[in-house]
Amino acid sequence: MKEMVKISDLSQTFYTKDGELEVLKNITFNLIEGEILTLLGPSGSGKSTILNILTNLLKPTSGDVIINGKIGYMFQKDHLLDWRNIMDNITIGLEIQNQKTDEAMKRVERLLKTYDLWDFRNMYPKELSGGMRQRVALIRTLAVDPDILLLDEPFSALDYQTRILVSDDVYRIIKNEGKSAILVTHDISDALSIKVLL
Repeated sequence: MKEMVKISDLSQTFYTKDGELEVLKNITFNLIEGEILTLLGPSGSGKSTILNILTNLLKPTSGDVIINGKIGYMFQKDHLLDWRNIMDNITIGLEIQNQKTDEAMKRVERLLKTYDLWDFRNMYPKELSGGMRQRVALIRTLAVDPDILLLDEPFSALDYQTRILVSDDVYRIIKNEGKSAILVTHDISDALSIKVLL
């Protein structure tokens, strides 16, 4: 199987006025094509630091990072723009990357129809529930056709009942679309729900 992400002996040290702060030490893991990998740990344990390194926001102190494919990032909050309807929110990444082609728009249309959002495409974020907003955020991430999805605590802003439904939705969409993913969470129930679904 193809390795989508390979991390070897990754370490990250931050330098503060109080001295050195070692956040990561000799982290090694691989993400295999089609796999959903969970990074589970309490707040402040370095999970988001790993995502920041994968997206080149941070340069590691030491270690090797190899990425085979394009990355899409889904944040903790949906970051939908209130003044843009759902279709325009979903296509904003394509606009920024100057990739709003006929082919890309056909992909967006297919995603909206497949995952029951087509009828909501002309509505605005404030008209949707929290769970639906997260689904829109995922479709927006998928619209740019990434090979690897990074999900940073994507369910933490939702109430318990909604997060169960949305996590089920998100995992099924990722598997249906054949994507590889790294999920960062501090909640063990998020990690366990993946095992149930796979």
